[in-house]
Amino acid sequence: MGPGEVPAFPDFEWTLLPENYRYASRHIQKCNWLQALEGGFDAPNLTFLHAGENPDSTSGIVPSFYEVAACAFGFIVSTGRDFGKETISWNLNVRLMPFHKIIATTPHAAHMWDPIDDANTMLYSIDFQPHRPLNETEIARAASDDWIHSENLPNSDIGVRNKRNEYLIDRILQASGKSFTGLKGFGTQDCAIEESMGTLVDRSREHLLPGDAAIIKLRQLLLQALKDHEEGKPIPGGDPQSFRVCSIRYELTCDTNMAQLINTLVKVDIGSAA
Repeated sequence: MGPGEVPAFPDFEWTLLPENYRYASRHIQKCNWLQALEGGFDAPNLTFLHAGENPDSTSGIVPSFYEVAACAFGFIVSTGRDFGKETISWNLNVRLMPFHKIIATTPHAAHMWDPIDDANTMLYSIDFQPHRPLNETEIARAASDDWIHSENLPNSDIGVRNKRNEYLIDRILQASGKSFTGLKGFGTQDCAIEESMGTLVDRSREHLLPGDAAIIKLRQLLLQALKDHEEGKPIPGGDPQSFRVCSIRYELTCDTNMAQLINTLVKVDIGSAA
């Protein structure tokens, strides 16, 4: 948009893979894109929002350590959980400018929060395997609506579980303890929280805490990028090859200095377009 040369398309890993290596979906979120994006980087919510009979839960352990590093593509947010072992469980997630996130899961996953207008956002969700086609189990999980993908109403981008029907909350399931929210699927759980704040949340009423380190850095990065752009300076994400990174999980010794390692741990050689 605007004058100047069209930038080269960024080297997102999942876009360079054969079609059967990935599974993609999309749905509309009824809220401002920034609060949807911030919800994707709210690390502590994994401990409770997605709690229950969930293999990706963190067993009620909130992060004790936070490291956030700005870099050429955006930033890396690292959260460390202490499970009482001789190591710290680190979860490194990358934020690619301006609205892209890679999630440290198996298969790898990604979100893009693409603003439609001030009150609506198109959320694209992707599962992918870098080195092989997705298998039947992985495809079935993605299509089940138990994960990050949305089951949509016929011929629409509106989720079956939405604000009008209270996201089909199951109070019996919630009372059983098998689901903290009583809502089916990570995607529905995230969407319900992000939309129920209102279309555009009033951030002047916030009280941010250490667990909001990624949210604070995200806002600082965006504001700095706007300032630099106005002054004609380069902004993060200008180099397509800088996006050759992935999110990842590590078990590291308690004395490891994550701040010194963080930029080296997420780099990946993704080759060329398929």
